Amino acid sequence: MLKNYLKIALRNLSREKLYSTINILGLGIGVAVALLLGLYAREEWSFDSFHSKKGRICRVWVKEHYQGEVFFNTVTPVVLAGVLEDNFPEVEKTVQYIQVNNLVKKGSEVSQEQMHVITPSVLEVFDFELLEGDPKGALEGLRKVVLTPAAARKYFGEGPALGQTLSIQLSGQWEEFTVSGIIREAPSNSSIQYNMLIPYENMRILFSGRALTSWTFVYPETYVLLKEGVDAGALQQKMAPVIDGQVARIYKAGEYVVGLQPLTDIHLNNDYPQGIAAVSDHRYPMILSGIALLVLLLGVVNFVILAIGRSVSRAKEVGIRRVAGALRRQLMQQFWSESVAVTLLAVVLGVLMAQLCLPAFNLITGKNLSIPYTLSSLTIFLSGGLALGLLAGAYPALIVSGFSPLRAIKGVITKLGRGRQMLLRGLVSFQFVLSLCLIICTMVMAFQLQYLQHKNLGFDKEQVVILPYQAAPTADYGTAAIFADGLEIEHRLRQALNGRREVLAVTASAHALGFPGWTTLGYTDPSSQQYRDFTYNAVSENYLETMGIGLAAGRSFSPDIPSDREKAVMVNESMAGAFGWRGLVGQQLPPPFEGFQLIGILKDFHFRSLHTEIGPLMMGMNPTSLYQVVSDVNYGDLPIPKLALRLAGGEVPATLETIKQAWNKVAPGQPFDFTFLNDALDAQYRAEQHLSSVLSWATYLAILIACLGLFGIATLTTAGRTKEIGVRKVLGASLAQLVFTLNKPITLMVLLASVIAAPIAYLLMQRWLQGFAFHVAINPAWFLLAAGLALALAWLSVSWQSVKTARGNPVEALRYE
Repeated sequence: MLKNYLKIALRNLSREKLYSTINILGLGIGVAVALLLGLYAREEWSFDSFHSKKGRICRVWVKEHYQGEVFFNTVTPVVLAGVLEDNFPEVEKTVQYIQVNNLVKKGSEVSQEQMHVITPSVLEVFDFELLEGDPKGALEGLRKVVLTPAAARKYFGEGPALGQTLSIQLSGQWEEFTVSGIIREAPSNSSIQYNMLIPYENMRILFSGRALTSWTFVYPETYVLLKEGVDAGALQQKMAPVIDGQVARIYKAGEYVVGLQPLTDIHLNNDYPQGIAAVSDHRYPMILSGIALLVLLLGVVNFVILAIGRSVSRAKEVGIRRVAGALRRQLMQQFWSESVAVTLLAVVLGVLMAQLCLPAFNLITGKNLSIPYTLSSLTIFLSGGLALGLLAGAYPALIVSGFSPLRAIKGVITKLGRGRQMLLRGLVSFQFVLSLCLIICTMVMAFQLQYLQHKNLGFDKEQVVILPYQAAPTADYGTAAIFADGLEIEHRLRQALNGRREVLAVTASAHALGFPGWTTLGYTDPSSQQYRDFTYNAVSENYLETMGIGLAAGRSFSPDIPSDREKAVMVNESMAGAFGWRGLVGQQLPPPFEGFQLIGILKDFHFRSLHTEIGPLMMGMNPTSLYQVVSDVNYGDLPIPKLALRLAGGEVPATLETIKQAWNKVAPGQPFDFTFLNDALDAQYRAEQHLSSVLSWATYLAILIACLGLFGIATLTTAGRTKEIGVRKVLGASLAQLVFTLNKPITLMVLLASVIAAPIAYLLMQRWLQGFAFHVAINPAWFLLAAGLALALAWLSVSWQSVKTARGNPVEALRYE
């Protein structure tokens, strides 16, 4: 019986080629979009779930309450791991790691690598697989390094890497490190990503003894593995009195709080500050999953719309089958067989389209996704196709199969009843509500991204190359020495490029615009006892002129005034206003900054992304003298000097080659690893760019699905109005009048959909824009433009059939009826 149903279903599909193609193509596109976006959302939601002990692993956070301020960090003191292991039997193991950038040399080739200085317990707590080497000793000791297979191939080719040596500049000197292990690359859905691992013992080389024992120096991320059955919440409460005792000399009871965050909660929980592990906006996988379901729903609605439209043409078939003895149950099975056949073909087409589009989708999203062709996946595809078939075929199976056989055979059922017409129009309007929401959201995102790219940031971002200088850190953290080294290199590079017209200026700074991790300093104001913090950047004397930053008052640093190098500072307008320093230009600053002279006030500029407001900023030329008078220093990233070169334009590749040659002379052994400032600024909005790109493509495909459905329904409805068109034409109606008459219902449906979609899209986009401190104002004209675009697309979809019908011979039309 099933074989017979399928044979009849395939025969009907081949006979109704137009409608079959529309249904299969519409559903196939919906399946492809749902599959791609589903893969993206699944990876985001599955972060860190591959670890077998994931339910017992937590990241440690610290929250400091001081002078009415709260400082929340997911990086912790080095000393914390030992305190947790020694005082809480509930803690089975701890893992700590920091992320550093160091120079690596093999032969004459030097490159900069990101390394993890990590405790050996990482291989016991996490499921990172050591492919070669001893798990117990690979990360024990000092001069050892564990490589991923990719890093091993980079430095040693296809030959064996275990036991080989690499030169690493870790403490200002080149040291030989022995490859003690090869570790499999971390999965793409791992919060901890690595390339090279070196033992945690090397922390003693990187940092002073005080940094390793201080409760105010926060740098590593700390993870704990809890014993079986331990409740993290109860342990967190138990920690409080012990931590109070440890920090009693610095903080009052309850001012220093240590807490636990579940491992699988890290990636998408934006309530915690970002540490070393990368986090993502928890809204985006939800948004993309919603879009996937909506686009798939559009394909299903298309199927139902065409089923309603074709119900009249299939009425006689139902009547004949019923008179011939077919039961309604059998007719329902037949209609569902046709529906399932369509959806299964659509699923196959959708998977093929998704596979073809996957490379482009990965490029847009920055992911490395793949479709898993496993037995469980194939089962999901098959069951999904069956479920879609049952859902999409519900209308013809339940409604059309119930037509009266006598009325159907007599031809009484010649047009849709009022109820079915209302349902049809409601479904078409629903399609356009969804399509218009997507169009409006896409437009708002595009305008916001355009705004971000073209907003005046308060400096000149064009033709600037950022070139980091990997100064060697010293055991006492040596920020002054690091920056002084960078200034020396900047001076020598400037000299080497002197007279080259293609390079207009060279400058240096501890932190570069467009890059995260700026240093934050904090102190308690002696007069008000109010805690204040601000961002600090050490710069060379020509930084403002090179970057095009304006002065609101005073002057810039001068190479002719020696005192500027020691205790001269500039602040931005936000800091001058908030700290009450507007009238202090040219004067000494109040305590604790005695001896520091405020030489100028900078016009506010966006030194961070437009997600945040402009905060207080200070610039100086000697970071050490300032660090000595404040109480808190949060370095963010290690303040490695970044050189900025302003180019004249023209032949940029040739100019870069000129700079590279000069760089190799003044900084031999340093990699020429540059970034254009424009690219760095754009990277701050990479997540929004990915979302906007995906939404744009989803919108195009949603519109295509809706237009396919409109074309199909237009073919059916105009065929049913042949006599009406013939009569109107005989009575003198023009072609334009006839086309307008045929298109009037769709025009009203699009206008109704516009009224419904506008407030929905407005609320969604208003909430999205709240993630930016600076954003566009939603323009009502955009809603009118979206409605006009939707109306134009709707008319294009149905007008070909309308014009064809309107231009037909009225005599033939009346004869037809």
